Order: sequence, then C-alpha cells, then structure tokens
Amino acid sequence: MVQAVTLTLAEAAAILEPPVTERQLRAIITALGWQPSGWRHTGRAGRPAPAYDATRIMELHTALVPFTSNCMIQCA
Repeated sequence: MVQAVTLTLAEAAAILEPPVTERQLRAIITALGWQPSGWRHTGRAGRPAPAYDATRIMELHTALVPFTSNCMIQCA
C-alpha cells in the first residue's frame, strides 16, 4: 500500500512560495475547513502535530484564487 506524503504546518510554511507564516497557514486551512490527513510526532514534547496531504498543501494558493479574485472585484 502506498501512503500519501504529508506535511506539518511548520514544514509547509518553510517551503510554500509565495511565503506564508505558520500562523497564516493555520488560519487559511481552518477557514477552508481542511482536516488533517493524520498526526505526526515532531520530536517535541506534547501532542503530535497535524499533518496535511502535501499535494493539497502545495496547491493552497490555487485554492485561494476564487476568494482573492472575488475580493478584488468587489473591493475595486
């Protein structure tokens, strides 16, 4: 069985272009209603971090286009 590649918010924030902070990424994912694909231990104490499908995360900016295009039309 092939398992999907996942990223934590910290990992995703480090590689996304244009850059976003982990806090911004968390807010966007919450607003879009995305659920974690799983949970991963990061080596730090505490709960495991949520991990999201890497393909979906890498297409995040594409997912936001309808919202920004609509705002640009209404805000102009």
